[in-house]
Amino acid sequence: MPGPLEGYSVIDLCRAGPGRHATGILADYGAQVVSIVQPGYAQKAAPGEGGLRRGDMVNPRNKHSLFLNMRADGALEVFMRLVKQSDALMESNRPGAAQRLGIDYESVKKNNHNIVYCSLTGFGQTGPYSSIASHDIGFQAVSGMLPLDEYGNPKVPQVSQGQADLNAAYFGAMAILMGLLGREKTSEGQYIDVSFTDISLRLPAEHKDPMLFGAYPGFNVYETKDGRFLSLSIREPWFWERLCRLFEKEEWIDHIRPKGSMLNEIFSFLRKEFKSKSLSEWMTILKTHDIEFGPVNSTMEHLLGDVHLNHREMILETTAPDTGETEYEPGFGMKFSETPAELERGPSMMGTDTEDILSQLGYSAMEREELKRSGATA
Repeated sequence: MPGPLEGYSVIDLCRAGPGRHATGILADYGAQVVSIVQPGYAQKAAPGEGGLRRGDMVNPRNKHSLFLNMRADGALEVFMRLVKQSDALMESNRPGAAQRLGIDYESVKKNNHNIVYCSLTGFGQTGPYSSIASHDIGFQAVSGMLPLDEYGNPKVPQVSQGQADLNAAYFGAMAILMGLLGREKTSEGQYIDVSFTDISLRLPAEHKDPMLFGAYPGFNVYETKDGRFLSLSIREPWFWERLCRLFEKEEWIDHIRPKGSMLNEIFSFLRKEFKSKSLSEWMTILKTHDIEFGPVNSTMEHLLGDVHLNHREMILETTAPDTGETEYEPGFGMKFSETPAELERGPSMMGTDTEDILSQLGYSAMEREELKRSGATA
């Protein structure tokens, strides 16, 4: 069954994870996404533990990919042909890079004034920081998103890596959707400037609450008898009261944020108690008493064995295009009743669709060979 975004086509110019994740969300729900890949980029990518990062060689599920060297003869024409057939474009180059390549919004708009063009960058397209190179922790730092301890100091070891990146990815996908919705009313496309830092600053003030980063017993992780872990996520006083009464510790009820010796006392007690029973036993007890908790799934084995995730169909089985081995992908988080997301195609090697896309753009076999000889494609 077609997804809700079927019929929309999106160009993905992003090399970094957040932009690729944003367009991946659109692809999962039916949009035709074409990733533009620089030939040889995987060979230049930073190596991981086992060599090259697979993310630079393997195209994510539900996406198509096209090898295109934008600096080579003929490449810009290929790109603009694709632009004329597309509804939206997302890029994540540093400000100014797209303009130097002739693929910035103003250039693209001349070929398709209806296109929704989204730039997803760390500090945005304007401002004193716009040219600074940085990654996730830098955006968290500027936005005030770094976790704080009970004294208001940054807790750098407990920084949630990727938080700013992921938030920007979700907002980037939403920006494209809003742009397309706006186009339905005006018949005009537009340019959208999305900044990781701006998005992080937009998050609720609660993200700076030390309770959220393990400073208190009710919001923490504990080991169980079988070597598994469970998380308590208690912020409301009534849930804290239920935990205190479960352990017959009524004297703790008014101390959801204990300090000093009481803090150490409660931590010590809970750590000892939770190690007295298995994770399964505690899940039954805590669920029965309606106390906020969650099992910690820290391995693939845990995820595959989680009854709730399996019920929600959140673990999908795919085949790795480079090794042929079985791999697992996260399922689809938004459940549409009439137009559900589907795994239409699994991961593929980068550039797999180059010939098909060029053919669809009207390039003959001879012209495709010429593009290869010029270095525009591979």
